[in-house]
Amino acid sequence: MEKLEQPENLGSNAFGKFKDAESLMRAYSNLESEFTKKSQKLAQLESEKENEQKIISRKAEIERKVDEFVTKFEKIKPFSSALKESLINNENSSLEDEAISILSNNYKSAEEFMTDDEFLNKYIYSNKDIKDKIVKEYLSNITLNSPIKMNSSASNISLTPPSDPTTIKEAGKLAKSIIKQK
Repeated sequence: MEKLEQPENLGSNAFGKFKDAESLMRAYSNLESEFTKKSQKLAQLESEKENEQKIISRKAEIERKVDEFVTKFEKIKPFSSALKESLINNENSSLEDEAISILSNNYKSAEEFMTDDEFLNKYIYSNKDIKDKIVKEYLSNITLNSPIKMNSSASNISLTPPSDPTTIKEAGKLAKSIIKQK
């Protein structure tokens, strides 16, 4: 640093709290350095704030576009959050391409749903209307007069109670069938 000459006519208070011109110059250089650092930090913070504002604006625009898209295509509504996130993470992709990608990755055929226990428990087995329909169909296929026969080594056993004969002729037939089985 260049040594400053002290003017003789200024006196001892010419530099204020600094004892000489060199001290004043060092203090000024330090102050200038700190000001430069603060200015750079301020510029950096302003740049970060501007970038954050751009990100917030972009996210808001993506959300608006996805919401409009979902109102047109209701089937994609369950995937709207994933679609928004995907578009935020992939700046260069289009809304339609991302929607197709998400749908194709999450598509399940009917056969896949029929083997998905979680789906069956949540949507099929717990649905009262479906259960009622299955039971009604099952009961309509069972006839009360058709006995269920079980094969055993001893004989065929009917699980339905025998019908009581109403005439002598029916009683005779029943007696003959019992004698033949023994």
